[in-house]
Amino acid sequence: MDLRLTVDLPRDVDRMNTLRHVLDGALSGLGVAEQARTDIGLIVNETWANVIAHVRVGVAFQVRATVDELQCVIEVTHPGETAAESLNALIASGHSLKVVRSLADDVSVDSDGLLVKVTKLL
Repeated sequence: MDLRLTVDLPRDVDRMNTLRHVLDGALSGLGVAEQARTDIGLIVNETWANVIAHVRVGVAFQVRATVDELQCVIEVTHPGETAAESLNALIASGHSLKVVRSLADDVSVDSDGLLVKVTKLL
């Protein structure tokens, strides 16, 4: 089992909901347990809620999901720009990231274009 999904998105809740549903369908098709899929859906929602709440309008983001037999990795980036301003806003808010940390097995926040990397063991 191996899945790689990369989507470029504007700051838009509706498009993230579509991505969450597509990802859930793909995970279901790969046989991922319902609880893990539910956690991953919440991780995507909370990560994206944090982006929408704290990053300036007009910035496009890339969401990558990589799934193998052991884990699902979700990465939110905004390619082509420095992430320092966005990173500071994401870390300062904390609420959504606390939810993500409670559901995930690993969460890291970086400053080189990668805003958030979340790993959920399957």
